Amino acid sequence: MKPILLLTWIATVVALGAEPRKGVANATNQFLVTGMHCKGCAAGIASELKRTRGVQFAEVTLTNQLAVVAFDTNRVSPAALVKVIQEAGYEAAVVKR
Repeated sequence: MKPILLLTWIATVVALGAEPRKGVANATNQFLVTGMHCKGCAAGIASELKRTRGVQFAEVTLTNQLAVVAFDTNRVSPAALVKVIQEAGYEAAVVKR
């Protein structure tokens, strides 16, 4: 990105009072996700998780029914991530911290 564009972007973020969406990942959890039937289901859940403030990384696999999520605990909790998955139409539970 060109320096002038970067400065413009930073000025816009500051003017709007917006915070960066992602922090520093300081936790990684695994979630059991049930109700997925295809790779599209897994991709949709991963997409929703990645859009969540504080999430640095999210990978969802259909074959083992797991989501692995790296996130900033100051911005999002494991319970909130379970809720994101549930709101996408699936069941979820923390299986490993």
